[in-house]
Parts: sequence; structure tokens; C-alpha cells
Amino acid sequence: MTTSGLNNRRGIVSALLILTLAFPALLTIPSMQNASAYSDLALQFDGPGFAAKLEKVPCTLTVSGGPAGDVGGNFTYKAEIVADNKTGSSVTPSTGSSNSGVFRFNVTMPGEAGQTIKMNFNVTSKDPATGDEVDKVKEFEIEVVDPIIITATVYNVGSVEAENVTAKFYVDDTYLGKLVFDIPAGGSKELTYNWTWLNVGSGEHTVKVVLDDVDDLVEFSSGNNVYTLTVYIGKESNPIGAVLTVGVIIMFVFTFLTYLQKPARKKK
Repeated sequence: MTTSGLNNRRGIVSALLILTLAFPALLTIPSMQNASAYSDLALQFDGPGFAAKLEKVPCTLTVSGGPAGDVGGNFTYKAEIVADNKTGSSVTPSTGSSNSGVFRFNVTMPGEAGQTIKMNFNVTSKDPATGDEVDKVKEFEIEVVDPIIITATVYNVGSVEAENVTAKFYVDDTYLGKLVFDIPAGGSKELTYNWTWLNVGSGEHTVKVVLDDVDDLVEFSSGNNVYTLTVYIGKESNPIGAVLTVGVIIMFVFTFLTYLQKPARKKK
């Protein structure tokens, strides 16, 4: 090889070295996909639109899309409550990680009604193999209301304990919820249920309590397992949290256990 050719070769090698040092990215093959190549990150919140102050309500957040949804990985979330007065409120747990993107947690309402709490969820969808991740922040709301309290005092006049009795509460034939309880022999128990409708219309409402006993031993004094009471609220529609003409509904429900022609239950 001539001296001229050798110098030319050295020059080419030097030029490539300078090019590599100056522009290393030109010789690097990208190993990560661009975040825009992934599907959109979607958040769905399943929970009540309103709840009573200091009430604990179960909620679910479902996350889909992004790297974890498209190619596999993990989803994470972090929750924060924003409110005028958030004393007593919490999201438990406030953080979490999941491959499925389904998160279940409890939200405890603050002690002050007449406000709306905002729950900010910061969610990440990540592919740990490549390090690709997509973040999204979304806000959901729950209105905090003053409940109308339904109380029912029940009595056990039998000689054995009544176990796993269920009381189902209805207003205007709309199911509200249930309580499961035991009553010792000869004892009584006051049941309390918070009626937290977002809007309460004025006028007449029918409150109903239905008792369910698997052994068919629990009855009302009337001989059946249903008790109804008519109540009147306000003169016009009132949102819960405002002043209600009837702020508390008090029901005294007298429940008797009848054992005529029925075998007594043995104590465990």
C-alpha cells in the first residue's frame, strides 16, 4: 500500500472516530418505543356520587391502556383528597400496584357535610422490560351530605339468642341497604341506618324495614316480618345537607320472637 493510500485510510478512520464521539446517537439503535405508540390510558371510577359525613365507602378504580395494557407490565396509582375541610377523610390504601389495573380501596368522608371532595388519582402504566411508561392524572368527585338517620329498636322476648337476623331498609320501595345482627335472649338492640339520598323530595315518604330470619322465628308484633312508617319532609325539595323539616326519622319497631309450634333453638 502506498504512503498516500495509508494516509487516506488513517484519515477515514479518524473521521469515523470524530463522528462517533461527536454524534454517538447516530450509531445507537433505539430500544424503546415512543410513548405515543401506546393506546390511551383510561381510568374508570366505580363509587357513590354522594356519601354521609364520616362514612366509609368501598370504591374501585380500573385502569387500562398504555405499556402495561398493550404489552404487559404493571399499573400504579397514588390518590390524594382535596376538600374545603378534609379533616377525617382518607383513601385506604392511598397507593397501589397491580398487573391487572384493578384497584379496590375505601374512601372515608370528612366530618363536614355540604361540600364536595375531589380525589386526584395519579396513575402510571409501565413496561418494566423497556422502561416505557405513560402517566395520567384524573379527578373524581363525591358529595358529602348530612344523613337522615333511621333508627329501629328491636326486641327479643324469646328464651334463646336470635342470630344473624337481617334487617333490610327501603324508602319508597327503593332499597337502601341492610344490617345483620344478633339479639340476646330477652334483650333489645337499636339499629341505625343512614339514609343518604342526594335529593329528598318534599311531602310523603314511606320507610319500610323487612326482617329476614333463616329459621323463620323473628316477627313483628303484627305477626309478619314487614314494618312500614309514613314520614313527611319539608314543604319543598331540600338537598341533604340543608335544613330539613324532619332531620331525623325515629322508628320504634317492636320485634317479637314467636315459638308457638316451633322448636326452640339450642345455644351454641
